[in-house]
Amino acid sequence: MSHTPLSLRELPLLRTRHLGQIGGLMRPGTHRSPLLELGERFVVSPPGFPDMLVTHDMDDVRELFANHDDFSVGQVLSRFSSHDAMFGKQTLIFLDGDEHRRERRLFAPPFQSKALRSYEELMVEVVERELPTWPVGEPFEFLKAGYDLAIGVLLAVVFGDVAPARRDRLKQAVSQWFGEIESRGFLAVTLLTPLIGGYTLPYPPLRRRQAEVDAVIIEEIAARRAEPGDRSGRKDVLSRYVGTELDQHDDDALARNMRGILLGAYETTAITLGWIAAMLAGHPQAMAELDAAADAGDGERLDAYLDAVVAETMRLRPVSPFTGRRALRDTVLNGIRIPKGAIVIVPILLIHESPRHYTDPMVFRPERFLEERPNGQTWLTFGAGAHRCLGAQFALVEARILFRTVLEQRRIQAAPGPIEPPRRYHTGLSPADNARITLLPR
Repeated sequence: MSHTPLSLRELPLLRTRHLGQIGGLMRPGTHRSPLLELGERFVVSPPGFPDMLVTHDMDDVRELFANHDDFSVGQVLSRFSSHDAMFGKQTLIFLDGDEHRRERRLFAPPFQSKALRSYEELMVEVVERELPTWPVGEPFEFLKAGYDLAIGVLLAVVFGDVAPARRDRLKQAVSQWFGEIESRGFLAVTLLTPLIGGYTLPYPPLRRRQAEVDAVIIEEIAARRAEPGDRSGRKDVLSRYVGTELDQHDDDALARNMRGILLGAYETTAITLGWIAAMLAGHPQAMAELDAAADAGDGERLDAYLDAVVAETMRLRPVSPFTGRRALRDTVLNGIRIPKGAIVIVPILLIHESPRHYTDPMVFRPERFLEERPNGQTWLTFGAGAHRCLGAQFALVEARILFRTVLEQRRIQAAPGPIEPPRRYHTGLSPADNARITLLPR
């Protein structure tokens, strides 16, 4: 017997005066939010914004992620952020349906298991280059070191062996581009975007910096195309495209996508590395397990526990504490009518902190992931379904390799007191004190 779908008007409505409480679902301690009294589903209808269904009903969530054709991630990003100005609307995250599936097949191979193993040496080299520059025996902000590691790894993995002069120009251009993204001027633009219907005001300084990055990348692509002979010895991402069966884009499009890979992984990698350091400093028992494995030279034990630490850190501090989809057409989601243009919000952190899914959910306990890998339905750091982050496995492997290389030479000193909170004015979860820790010699 079929049931008539519910309309959004039939679900609990969050009153406009209580909109500020939404933030409580985006920061650690979601179980304290008064919004839980509304149940697993409620509707938000702020003036000037699309209707939004906020749901942590797992049947809703599973069906949302399984629906590849009726919902868009890119339209959510365009409506609430300036991602389209940073990435370009023709990059993977903004594509939907068959176009998205085609592009994903083309860009997936460099992020699959076999390719990931070939990047390890490059990652280790980056840590060994940066490690001597970090202070020993005195506090420093590991988040800043995380940014240095992230850009070092990304340039090495995405571009590999580049002629020194061009590599210096590329690094400078990328650094200036990131600087423009983080500038106060562009921040003002991004803050205005959701208030003016999702339109991002032109910001010429950013466009200039993007053009400078693209110009160097296009120059490198041309140099690769002109290389004689076999290039199979190259392991970097760009070389896995140029001159292969995956090479189905013009140089401008390929450059834009390489730049998108840099941007998509840069901040998320750095922030995750910062949280891992902060969590280990605040949990001496976990650090003692890693110390014991490192001191014994037991690489297998060290890697296994580090994988668990990374997964547990990403559970408690996912860089993005929520995700969403926008309806491309009128549709039905698990018995709820979703009109075209409405948005479905999934509060990832609320699911991660739920006792329904995790025993003692507020406790940092890497051991929960030693015997069992993260469940793809309740561990949603990278999203799920067709739009799950393409670089998810890369990010997990990268964090483990980078920290293994650090911990083989350094210890993290225990830090008394609570773990530092997330930064207050940040759409994601970034350490408020930049993950301030102290390293000791091993």
